[in-house]
This record gives sequence, structure tokens and C-alpha cells, in this order.
Amino acid sequence: MSNDAPRKVLWWLCFLVAPSVLIAIELFHPAGFTQNPGMYDYLHKPEPYNPQYSALGYFGPQWWFTLHMIQTPMVGLVAVGLWLLADKVDSSEGLAATTFAWLSRVATFVFLIYYTALDAIGGIGLGKSLEITGQLYREGKLTPEQVVGVAQVLNRTWTNEWVGGVGSFISLTGSWAVFASALFVAVALFLTKKAPWPALILLVAFGWELQVSHTMPHGPIAFALLIISAFWLWWGGRRQGS
Repeated sequence: MSNDAPRKVLWWLCFLVAPSVLIAIELFHPAGFTQNPGMYDYLHKPEPYNPQYSALGYFGPQWWFTLHMIQTPMVGLVAVGLWLLADKVDSSEGLAATTFAWLSRVATFVFLIYYTALDAIGGIGLGKSLEITGQLYREGKLTPEQVVGVAQVLNRTWTNEWVGGVGSFISLTGSWAVFASALFVAVALFLTKKAPWPALILLVAFGWELQVSHTMPHGPIAFALLIISAFWLWWGGRRQGS
């Protein structure tokens, strides 16, 4: 690890601060509501803890908006962290390792783009749409029938095959990209013998869990694995440097 202080600060921002924040907020990120009772019916109002939806609780549309406003830059920092890992592989360390490091960078770029798009559409934008719909209804500017129409539009957007919040092109592309990024950089670091293999297995496990879902419980598990892996990598780097 470089002795450059800003780089060290960035490392811990990406691999400790951001994942810790993400663990905390994903505990309150529900899942499994798309079909029953439906996205709008679940998200438009606060909900108490229900094991069917995994999250410890849901505080309503304002929370959905706030959660994703926090989540988006934190995920961005995680992407920067994955890029930092790829930078540990020098171009002089062989074609195979260099190729895997660049494949990881490409996957990290795709992950950052599509996860940001997912959060913007299904998180930040949706949260405000839910909030505004409720406000207009309370002000008498939308009738119950009109709210039903708005709900249908939002539900259809949520399940759209291109931009939907689950199982869409955007969602699946971002999810598989983060797994590819973690897998490729782990292979690159393994080939260069720059990291202990248990830490690399944890890194791949992080990518797999986040590929499954960033919601509760997979998200908190994924980011906890990332913290442990990063600490192990840092400790291994210190031992190699001593």
C-alpha cells in the first residue's frame, strides 16, 4: 500500500466508511414486495417490521428517497475502492494479471453507471413520485381514482423489463457487473500474489451477495464481507511491506 496519505484516506472511505453506512441503511431497505402487495401499496406508506419483507422497518416514501440519496454516493465510493484494488496490479506483472485487472476496471465502470441509473429511477425518482402523489391526494388535487392511475403507472415502471427496480436490464447489468469486477480483480491479485487468498475469497463472496441483491439481508452481508476482505488485504499488505 502506498504511503501517500490522501490515498490511505480514500482507501478507508471506500472500504470502511461507505460500506458501514450502507450496512446501516440497508437494514431498513425492504424487499419482496413487488408481487404482494405490490410496489405502490407497500412503499407509499410506513410499514412496521414484517419478516416477509426482510427490513427491520420501513418509514415511508421520504425514507425511500433519503435512503437512495445516501446509497448512491456510497456505492460510488465502493466502485472507487474496486478501482483502487485493480491499481495494485502493475502492467509489468504479466499479461494475464494485467488483463484481469483491466476487465475489473471495465466491470467497475459498468457497475457504477447502471447502479447509479437504478438508484435514480427506482430510488430517488420513485421516492419523490410517491411523496408527491400522496401530497396531491391530501390537498384534494388528485381523486382516489386518479391515485389508482398514478399507482398503475409507477407499478408498471417498477416492473419494466428495461428500467424496473427488479429483474430489469438496468438492475441485472449493474448486479452482474459488480460480481464480475470483484471476481476479476481477485483473480488479478491472486496471480500477482499480492493478497492472501482468504481475503480474495471474501471479496468474491461480497460481489456474489451484492449481485443477488443490495436489499436486506444480502446487502448488509455483502458490505460486511467487503469490510473484512479490505481489512485483510490492508493487513496483508502491511506484513509484506515490513
